[in-house]
Amino acid sequence: MRNLAQSPEHRRRFEKMLYLAAQRGDADLVTERLSWGIDPNCSSAKGRTPLIANVRGSCASAATVSALLNGGANSDAMDKTGLTALDYARRKLARIQLHPPRPPSKSPSLDENEQLQLDADEQAGLDRTRRELGSDGRDFIHLYWQERLRAARRTFNDPEQVEKIVAILEAANPRE
Repeated sequence: MRNLAQSPEHRRRFEKMLYLAAQRGDADLVTERLSWGIDPNCSSAKGRTPLIANVRGSCASAATVSALLNGGANSDAMDKTGLTALDYARRKLARIQLHPPRPPSKSPSLDENEQLQLDADEQAGLDRTRRELGSDGRDFIHLYWQERLRAARRTFNDPEQVEKIVAILEAANPRE
């Protein structure tokens, strides 16, 4: 993967993969993609780095921010509006604190034991895929299940995560 990620022909696609993983707050995928040699300071058309994408996204994650910083992300990088990840984190925290706290909502796909419960249509589609792919589809089904469970367990705009992110970014930017 490292050679493909470094190839000028494929570099932008791999950068997009890192950007999307960061935006989703998926620290494991971010770490994996950084290990491929993807530039942690790559930017979108609006100048947003993966670090800024994570903080601006609805699934901001302190683990993802740490993974990006450990991978060499520049915490001082600004987007085209002149704002850094810390600026966005502080704004998000202020917005969250303006509203009365409410418990993080749980996905309807999770039961009382945090186990995934698919609705009838999704289960039927998965069963159909399992039949069509047979034993060759084991890895696909396993990956699908892992990603689906990860998505169901995701918490959106968790105030604790945003507070941790502000603290991490302030420590990375001692001038602030």
